[in-house]
Amino acid sequence: MHALSLLLILHLLKPGVCESCSLVVSPAGLVVKYGAPASANCTSDTVTSMGWESSLGEFPLFGTEVKELTWRVDSLTDWNIKPQCFEISEVGGQCARVLKVTVYKLPDRVSIRYLNHSGPVVEGHQYSLHCLVQNTAPIEHLRVTFFKVSTNGEQTVLYTQPLNNDILQLNNDMRQPVNESYSLQFSPTSVDDGAQWFCSAMLDLGPEGPRPPAVMESDRLNTTVHFAPEFSCSAKLQVRAGEGLTCDVRGNPLPSVTWLRDGQVLTPPTHLSREDAGNYTLMALNRIGRANHTVEVEVLHDRAARGASCQAAGSATVAVLLHQLIHWLY
Repeated sequence: MHALSLLLILHLLKPGVCESCSLVVSPAGLVVKYGAPASANCTSDTVTSMGWESSLGEFPLFGTEVKELTWRVDSLTDWNIKPQCFEISEVGGQCARVLKVTVYKLPDRVSIRYLNHSGPVVEGHQYSLHCLVQNTAPIEHLRVTFFKVSTNGEQTVLYTQPLNNDILQLNNDMRQPVNESYSLQFSPTSVDDGAQWFCSAMLDLGPEGPRPPAVMESDRLNTTVHFAPEFSCSAKLQVRAGEGLTCDVRGNPLPSVTWLRDGQVLTPPTHLSREDAGNYTLMALNRIGRANHTVEVEVLHDRAARGASCQAAGSATVAVLLHQLIHWLY
């Protein structure tokens, strides 16, 4: 048997690495989109019998005496591919370098919904937002983030899912695309009424991957929050005479509001006078809850109007006296 063939058989039966290995694989690692082409070079300090082992790709048969050998594949479709460049010499033994390849696929779809719930949410209750990322790989490089968009357009990061080491270990030898779901527990408040939620999925494949990392977002999930009545007027109100008495009340569903003074139900005055000053109690009610609020009302009179009236009266008096004076002189 030819000595070179015998060395090849020994390499296949007992893989290993010699003490001094001059092989260099460039690049050291590849991040490749599923179905895309890929290539790498293997070089040695001296001319040697060199070869590649791979489940896919084009490369010369082992035994080629070269200093450089290229591995190339037109469409990478093996999720667990591990190309290996090796050389075998009668003096130095066998030497091998493995090319680390990460094959990735962007999600088909990212979606968000409430888990086991539909319709409006209620303030103070606990809910779960559910983000589903469909058909993506490798899952251990996926970063999912939950966002809230307030009614004024301000965007806030609520939570970013950390790397799950359990997922990394389970998928270490199984890199195929999977569906993965992520959840966020939250308790809405009244300020969340009208806000929107969404989630994003980012494959962060490091410096060898796409820069910036590819990100896919879900559609926006509109939120209606039902909450008990809330008063926004202060405990003391100063109102000008002739104006109406109002107090803003929020609530969802829209609450009914009742005004009371001295225990008697009344319609809030629309043209206040001095007699309307005093304490008023407001009671607001909807199906979520109720709230009471007491306000002290002070009625302010228009001093400018009174000043103008006095000035007009004084001018009329002067005019009368001047007319009498002229009549007396003549």
